[in-house]
Amino acid sequence: MNFLSKFAKLKHYMENTVENAYNLSIRISSDGFSLFVNDKYGLQISSKTLTVPMFSLPAEELVKLLSIETQLNYQNIRIVCESDIYLFVPEPVFKPEEASVFLNFQHNLQKSDSVIYNTIPTWNTVNVFAIPSTLHQAIAELFPKLKIEHQMSYLLTDKIKFQQENSLHVWSRPRMQDIVILKEGRLQLMNSYSYQTSEDFCYHTLNVIEQLSVDTEKCNVYLYNTEQKPELAKLLNNYVTVIS
Repeated sequence: MNFLSKFAKLKHYMENTVENAYNLSIRISSDGFSLFVNDKYGLQISSKTLTVPMFSLPAEELVKLLSIETQLNYQNIRIVCESDIYLFVPEPVFKPEEASVFLNFQHNLQKSDSVIYNTIPTWNTVNVFAIPSTLHQAIAELFPKLKIEHQMSYLLTDKIKFQQENSLHVWSRPRMQDIVILKEGRLQLMNSYSYQTSEDFCYHTLNVIEQLSVDTEKCNVYLYNTEQKPELAKLLNNYVTVIS
């Protein structure tokens, strides 16, 4: 059964359900996007992954690619967009009108970039990031009331518990890895590194551990998104104990 047939079946099922409690999650990266439909209990009932140059297509084409799923009436929709252009700013000194100025401190913004920010009250910080304006325009057209989340914002809000622990969190992407380190519950590092091989991935992780003098005997190590790349966790496990 192809995707359109599956979608038609799903649409019929949802439209004939008395209580619509379905949630749509969209994960967007430079080389494609994934969509996941879950029920109110968190059970995944449908998914789709498409490889396409999301950061270089015009807005109208992006709208067409994403529009099929918007025909359904979801209870909640969440959009997470990956970007290597980001910067964390302490919330007390952040001013929305200066978001681009903050981001330019570390990155050279292009005219084609749209600057967005996520406020993360739990950590008293603001994540300022940029995505192509064409993508921003397409998402705004399809989901005008929704905020776009950065992958690091998602990691901090959904995956990392605010507690007094020493922990290292590594978020794996196709060619990048995002690393967050906490010491006694305090954020010590949030950074991203490019890698090509498992050895690169392991090297960056171990180098951060060494540079920050992390005691691996007292630090919990967490890996995310490595289901399709088990070799990453396998190699890293030779040097540190990976919890999950």
